[in-house]
Amino acid sequence: MTTNRTNQGILRPDDDIAREIRHAFKLDNDVPDERIRVQVESGAVTLNGTVDSMVQKETAEALARRSHGVLGVINKINVESAIAGTAQS
Repeated sequence: MTTNRTNQGILRPDDDIAREIRHAFKLDNDVPDERIRVQVESGAVTLNGTVDSMVQKETAEALARRSHGVLGVINKINVESAIAGTAQS
């Protein structure tokens, strides 16, 4: 288990950060939490999965960034285009 320093100098385990992000996703109606994977390594968050809109992708990233102990977010979520049936990054 990796522990990170937040901007206040407080140590926070990666597992706690991931749990907080997943909980934030569950509470937000704009984020399909069951379709997004959250990985945290040394405070760096990586989001993977597929959503229906850019709003969902951007909301997921914003929620992840607000979690305590997050040092950065890599958003690899794809947006599935309902019109063309293709994915966009």
